[in-house]
Amino acid sequence: MRVCVICHEATLTGAPRVGFEIALFLSRAHEVHLVAKTGGPLLDQPRYKELKAGCRIVDTYVRAFESSYTDRVGKAVRVLKEIRPDLIYVNSTCAGEWCEAGARAGSAVVLHTYEMAKALPFVLGELATPRVLAWVDLLVGHGRRALDDIQELTGVQVENRMILDVFGDPETILAQGEADVEPPVNARGEAIGRDRRRVAMCGAAEARKGSDLFFDLAGRLPQYDFIWIGPWGPPDTFGNDDVFERFRSQPLDNLYVTGLTEHPGTYLRQIDVFVLTSREDPNPLVVAEALLFGKKVVAFSETGDSKVLLERLGYVLCGATDSERAAAVLPAIVEGEEGLWLSNLAEEARAAIDPAEKLRRLQERLEDLAARKGGSPGNGAARPADRERAGAGAVNRPRTRRRRK
Repeated sequence: MRVCVICHEATLTGAPRVGFEIALFLSRAHEVHLVAKTGGPLLDQPRYKELKAGCRIVDTYVRAFESSYTDRVGKAVRVLKEIRPDLIYVNSTCAGEWCEAGARAGSAVVLHTYEMAKALPFVLGELATPRVLAWVDLLVGHGRRALDDIQELTGVQVENRMILDVFGDPETILAQGEADVEPPVNARGEAIGRDRRRVAMCGAAEARKGSDLFFDLAGRLPQYDFIWIGPWGPPDTFGNDDVFERFRSQPLDNLYVTGLTEHPGTYLRQIDVFVLTSREDPNPLVVAEALLFGKKVVAFSETGDSKVLLERLGYVLCGATDSERAAAVLPAIVEGEEGLWLSNLAEEARAAIDPAEKLRRLQERLEDLAARKGGSPGNGAARPADRERAGAGAVNRPRTRRRRK
């Protein structure tokens, strides 16, 4: 089977890493071609050396607004006609134009969706199309919420679908925790000390990730040090200007940032509690990574499907993410006795995220789909009537300010 895996970017964030891992796994048994809509540091990791060798960078993600959706589909079709894949794996709705391109090229089309209800209107209206599911033969959801949200918003139910929950290679994750890194610093440029409990969050600072909530949380709990693992301000973030200005004009002695890092695992190893402040996050790998390092992990139930793992191995707070409520319960979690359950946490997390069985089941589904594909777009997915409804505007194109995502 010849497979083309499409990643919307090659950053060190969750979705691209999942896409690269899927491509790497499939390459052991099939001919795999990797296409990235933009480059990034993920391509330079030794683990993906073979994928990088044949990777095509099409440069249509950050430049999405310099060309029309139709033009991007046309460019994708030309690439696919050169590769001639039996199946294309579109890893994120942010690369949704490749679903239509794949159908036009006669390939089986798989869409792996991560985006949830709040992000989808922008993604479907500006980066992809509300008709995206009309060309999908298999819909993979990065958790139940992501799977349900795109079908509800587009009004199209894909018959052939599956959930692929969070996974990662435990040995690679643990090895990343051994790297040498610079200590995080606060707004005054002071490096973090060693004598206080530490609470962390990881990601690119933005409203969706709750960077403002994390800032508020640090202000409410001055007895702990708070570490933001990842980029905190321009030019490495987008839409975090207000929080970054508060960070500089209202400096908190206990709020530290690492900046862009290739080794978040080292920082995770040094903390006591990880708190997921995201307002919306489908099933981030960093939650499982923190558990693998034996850390206490906290999330809110409305954030996404991390609650499925944390109901068993961590702490789930009801409702939407809220800094006041988080501050009320965090001291008890931080100071609580570790107990027997925490001593076994790393082993439990290792079993929960082990990729072998999950990727084997995915590969079987892909092989079956490629074998059954009859050459017509949308075979086994949205029926013609669904396509007609989608084409008639099942989702109104949202009026949004054009911006980079």
